[in-house]
Amino acid sequence: MSKSMVIDALNEAVKEVLMTFTGAAPTAEKSFVRGEPEALGEVSAVVGLTGKGFTGSFIVSFKRDCILGIVEALFGQKPGEINEEVKDAAGEMANMMCGAFRRRFEEQGISLQGSTPVVVTGEKHVLDILCKSQRLVIPYSVNGSKLFIEFCLDKS
Repeated sequence: MSKSMVIDALNEAVKEVLMTFTGAAPTAEKSFVRGEPEALGEVSAVVGLTGKGFTGSFIVSFKRDCILGIVEALFGQKPGEINEEVKDAAGEMANMMCGAFRRRFEEQGISLQGSTPVVVTGEKHVLDILCKSQRLVIPYSVNGSKLFIEFCLDKS
């Protein structure tokens, strides 16, 4: 699967989930590659990926305002802080985005299994990444804030 096919699959998955559950249309920004372990947002949900001959990670990092806005769209009330409800929502959003992405991968003949998301919070928190390779990152603008999808897949 080429880089452009991966980017297209990520863009479609993020749009599908956000439009369905929040009505918000995300705008993809220029992708880049990174290897640093520090998260790009204040709330991150990490999904481990495994497949025949592959291991990887699917990470959704939300800026604080972004995840609070998503929770408000889901439940009708904006939380004042990052609480358990916000963490649960971040994990569920990541799980659905990863599932939508994996469906598109399966159409290309690549089957990946995803772990239960692990949610990590805090300024400049560090992510435990399953990949040795660098990660493809796509920033998305959502209602004036940002979320970041990071994806990597290594041959095992």
